[in-house]
Amino acid sequence: MPRVTACSTLAFALSSLQTALEHIAGYGFDRVEIADMLTHTKHFSTHSSRTVDPVAVRELLKQNGLTPVAANCALVTFYQDGLGFDKVAAPQQSAAERDDVRKAKENIVFYKLHEPTQAEAYKAQASAHLDNLSVVGVPLVCLNVGRRVQMKDPDAELRAAATVIDEVAENARSRGIRVVLEMPHVWQLYHDVDRSRQMLSLLTSDNVGVVLDSTHWHTSGYDLDDYVSFLGDRLWNVHLRDAAGKDSPSGDFLLEATPGKGEVDFGLLGRTLDKYGYRGNVTLETEYKNYREEVQVDAENAFAMAHLESVGWEVPERD
Repeated sequence: MPRVTACSTLAFALSSLQTALEHIAGYGFDRVEIADMLTHTKHFSTHSSRTVDPVAVRELLKQNGLTPVAANCALVTFYQDGLGFDKVAAPQQSAAERDDVRKAKENIVFYKLHEPTQAEAYKAQASAHLDNLSVVGVPLVCLNVGRRVQMKDPDAELRAAATVIDEVAENARSRGIRVVLEMPHVWQLYHDVDRSRQMLSLLTSDNVGVVLDSTHWHTSGYDLDDYVSFLGDRLWNVHLRDAAGKDSPSGDFLLEATPGKGEVDFGLLGRTLDKYGYRGNVTLETEYKNYREEVQVDAENAFAMAHLESVGWEVPERD
């Protein structure tokens, strides 16, 4: 069975990067995925109003004996009058969140990449982000593309998004960084497996791959064997988290459950990855936005790794 190779700082959404890294290293990991969602998990901001010191981040990683394997940082912005950008209502499918996190989400803007002004803003933000990642030595970056609830012309909007991602991917290549898209993702333009296949067919850069997320697999309900076979060597990362329910107009599903507390068949996922010879990174990507103390997160992650190990996964030995 595959091995869980890294842990995301997303688990410590309300804690500092230093605290997140200390706990992740304590789990026995030597690899980490850095996350920043702007409204929470503020560990490596892409937004100009929140500066990040990549040299300091690099030193924190070194101090904690952790190698960065990827970054999953949202390329979004906050709403401002006069820009002509649209806010997107905070989704209701999320797990429990602190009031300040939910309030901040009310002012989030997801770029529409088929609109030239917004595409240029996205590319500028991506370029600055890549500069910082290069200093830290992060080899893989996960990008986000549009929002499903805003989509009006799927084919045209996917074509435009692919053009932008191709350009960003070539920019990333010059810095020694690869790009992945988390596909399918029930909230983004490629919300199901058909749109994900379409997006891949539109991309021309071979510096773009896919991260497969267990929650979106379960919620979308696609054929895992068929999709992993289709992806082949374009599968570059895997995220592990649990989910419950299926994608539906009512939005009655949960994407932020601890592995072992939802409905994802992690045993099947591991066997399928083995079947197709996947040997890339696998990141434990739990997400909690309402804890009071880090010990609560530690307990959830310990439960997650025990569950994964019980269905055949290899997990790190704790210090």
